[in-house]
Amino acid sequence: MKASDIYLRAIKRTFSQLYSVPPSMVDVAWSNEGDTIVVKCAGKTFIHLILSDSNDDAPQFLSINEDPVVVTLTDEERQQLERAE
Repeated sequence: MKASDIYLRAIKRTFSQLYSVPPSMVDVAWSNEGDTIVVKCAGKTFIHLILSDSNDDAPQFLSINEDPVVVTLTDEERQQLERAE
């Protein structure tokens, strides 16, 4: 499994739990340049600037009208990430 797949699953899990929607309703997209992740969920848009975040283990997603959302990897996801590197 690729690192991006592991983060995708963690992002979808976090937002679906926070906003009580199924993971399929969480839209996650990486920019073409690969420096930004955009999440759309429950009518809200969140952005994570990859290059500005020194803590890749817990990316923070920001939105204008919402509190920041921090995605924390589970122990299983961390182990999978270590194997993927």
